[in-house]
Amino acid sequence: MKRLMLMGMVLFFSLIISNNSFSADTDLFANILKKIDKTNCTQPEKLPNFYSKNLVILQDDKRLLLENRIKDYRQMMSDFRGINCQVQRQVLAGHVGAKVGYVLVDEIISVTSKSVDNDERQHGVCNYNFVKAGSSWKITLEHCSSLPDYSINPGDDALYYFHNPIY
Repeated sequence: MKRLMLMGMVLFFSLIISNNSFSADTDLFANILKKIDKTNCTQPEKLPNFYSKNLVILQDDKRLLLENRIKDYRQMMSDFRGINCQVQRQVLAGHVGAKVGYVLVDEIISVTSKSVDNDERQHGVCNYNFVKAGSSWKITLEHCSSLPDYSINPGDDALYYFHNPIY
């Protein structure tokens, strides 16, 4: 009985220690992503500072260019008055090495404005790969896959999965 309790306590404390060390490692990358979130809707021209020269951006089945993303943010800022961008992000997995690292995140992006009465939302799972360039970390791969909007219940629409395929 004592052996079982001792094993249980060791398992419990090892889980606590490993979760704390995991979050401390991935907090570095989560903080970089938060800085990018603040820059997106305010100063998109500064986005290249966070990415490497060999960047690959994949959104669902399309490859995107950083230059076009910057133009899209700039256009969105001119179209909408009082734009507000919010990102809710949860780190699902990650690893930080000496020169490379990654995080897998579940994120919900919400864009609202004072000039238009709607809320543009995107929900997806994203993988961000980082490489150490000098003393800073740069994103080399951003791969996001969209998920269905959870505000629509599958039972509410007979064609829900047809319109929102899950890959």
